[in-house]
Amino acid sequence: MSYSGTVRCGNCYTSGHNRNGCPELKAAWEKDPESWQGKQWQRIIDRKAKPKICGYCDESGHTRAQCQIKKTHMGIYQMDLNLWRQAIAKWTQEVGLGVGALVRANNSPYSSTDHRWVYPNSENYVAPVGMVMSQMTGKITHYYGIMNATHWLESTNVATMDRLGSDAGTDHYKRVVGLGLPSIPGIVTRMGKGYWGGEQIDRDERVDGTQWEIVSPAPAPFDVMHFTDSQTIRALTKAHFSAKDGDAHTGRFYQFTDAQRAQLQDYVAGRMELSKMIDPQVPTDDT
Repeated sequence: MSYSGTVRCGNCYTSGHNRNGCPELKAAWEKDPESWQGKQWQRIIDRKAKPKICGYCDESGHTRAQCQIKKTHMGIYQMDLNLWRQAIAKWTQEVGLGVGALVRANNSPYSSTDHRWVYPNSENYVAPVGMVMSQMTGKITHYYGIMNATHWLESTNVATMDRLGSDAGTDHYKRVVGLGLPSIPGIVTRMGKGYWGGEQIDRDERVDGTQWEIVSPAPAPFDVMHFTDSQTIRALTKAHFSAKDGDAHTGRFYQFTDAQRAQLQDYVAGRMELSKMIDPQVPTDDT
């Protein structure tokens, strides 16, 4: 397709059709199927004759764009993502996390004043203290919060802080300390079994940077408009279900249970306090 949006053939460079509908290739095939262009058309014929296999659900007879299962999952994903982000935004306000908050990160690695990396398991580890200077991370989704979902045991920052005592001339990535998404009852499940099942897993023991505490709350809450607006939610949903995303397959689709969803709705609406939120039970089998 050209920059003007007009379809242009990659074989004869004529506008109005693509290679799959090129009359020149078809004519060459009718004249001599063994010619170079004739063989090109034969490959197109053979490809069209193959049954369509959906790249999302693996069923035949339709493509990813036509998949009804994918469309249903997109609707659920968008609904759950919106609800979860609303809950995260409310949580940040309740705990005082925002620009200007003073935070102590108890298990986060950082670059010391002599430019050595210090890790939580290092001898004489001193927890870094810093001030939150940036807004919330933009691409975080509810898959980080659902037990056993693909991102549940991956580290992601809900915000970052500038470490007090760091050299102002130090590279930015050495001054900044990540504040990982912590386990939050009812919002980010702590206990699970991991992607492959097996014994119970404590997320707090597996994910770095989640053990932090607010020493002094922010003078004002985060501006959550960019985090919860409908355009952002739709864009994240579309990106997740694109063919380029490795998780865009029905076997890697996750959603909240009805009980989880109802609890989140009650919390966002103010009908339930954060202290009353509970995690779902870890299943006793590998399902």
